[in-house]
Amino acid sequence: MWERITEDWRTPGASSFVLVAEHSSAKQPDNLILSDTYQLSLRATRAVSALRLASAGSIGIGPMWVVRAARFNVGMGGLSWTGISIPMHGARYKWTEALKPSYSSIYGELAKLENEGYGNSPGNLDVALRSFMSTYDRWPTHSDSQLLDLITTLEALLGADSEIAFKLSFRVAALLASDDQQRGVLLKQMKEFYDTRSRIVHGGQLKPKHQERLQRVEELRSTVRQLVRCFVAFSAAPPAGYGKRFWRELDSVLVDAQQREKLRAALGLV
Repeated sequence: MWERITEDWRTPGASSFVLVAEHSSAKQPDNLILSDTYQLSLRATRAVSALRLASAGSIGIGPMWVVRAARFNVGMGGLSWTGISIPMHGARYKWTEALKPSYSSIYGELAKLENEGYGNSPGNLDVALRSFMSTYDRWPTHSDSQLLDLITTLEALLGADSEIAFKLSFRVAALLASDDQQRGVLLKQMKEFYDTRSRIVHGGQLKPKHQERLQRVEELRSTVRQLVRCFVAFSAAPPAGYGKRFWRELDSVLVDAQQREKLRAALGLV
């Protein structure tokens, strides 16, 4: 195994991180010879997703080497591998002990949602998660595609049927900002990012102001990460009183200071 890891370190996109995923199951006729690599891949993907939601920094999955513990040789044992190393652009991911509690919570919440489904989630959380993870996984990496995926993430979480640019910006600002001044700043920023998204989608000429916003895509990802993280925790253990009807009337809640703060507390934002 060590030889395989050192081989990967000599290729483009290699990393100093090593992730170990383990899965065990009772011996049955259908797994007597063949290995269940799906569960291993699922756990590894979930682990990386939890790391991405726990902190900033670019991190992805390279090759996976599968080692199967076998008590007797049936002719198909040994070491197998799948996947390739893909270079990741962006800030280096830094693991610290301080991240461990948050990472563990997120990993458990993602596992619960995968097993029980997303039916109790506000919006389309499963689509939002896939779009957010695409900001890391698309290759080659371009800031314009990252911005599109991030806005799609927000639309899946908090989108509206009409006046979507303003309503989406208003909802993000109302949930994340702690006072009126911060809400005004965040509202303006989100409208600018959405304007850039529209330019890209409709093939318009990008002006210097749009190019400048593309340079700030990591700032947008930080905002989106915070929302996705709290919606994952909320959906894994939804409090009473926040059904589908509540989210359909979200704007009327957000303009009421008392109700807004109550919702922010339920989402873990205060």
